[in-house]
Amino acid sequence: METKEYRLTFDNNPEYLHALVEGEHDSYQISRRFWSEIAAECERLRPARLLVEEDLKEQLPSIADTYQGATERPDMGLAGIRIAFLDRHPDQHEQNQFGELVARNRGINMKVFSDRAAALEWLLADGDKA
Repeated sequence: METKEYRLTFDNNPEYLHALVEGEHDSYQISRRFWSEIAAECERLRPARLLVEEDLKEQLPSIADTYQGATERPDMGLAGIRIAFLDRHPDQHEQNQFGELVARNRGINMKVFSDRAAALEWLLADGDKA
């Protein structure tokens, strides 16, 4: 049996799908695996809104890993879903903002947050305001 380096749980709220990923480490491979699992759950449930909450103590090793991962989001079937990305580690915010820019430039309606209330306010708002 394969041991995962993270724990991913889902909560299908009436207004959005909540995905919580927790773990010690992050890498391009780890991020790709959990985003693939999130995409599969979105394929199954077809939510209009998605809150991805990340609690990985270690950020992606490089900005190149962030770029590579963000360019793959449209191909995973995440286009058309309003995505709020909440990182529990504020020191990772700058790199996450770069990932947001790359993903948005590829048609993903995504915004990065370090505050849960702000993330939910944006996620549940009408329209496509950034």
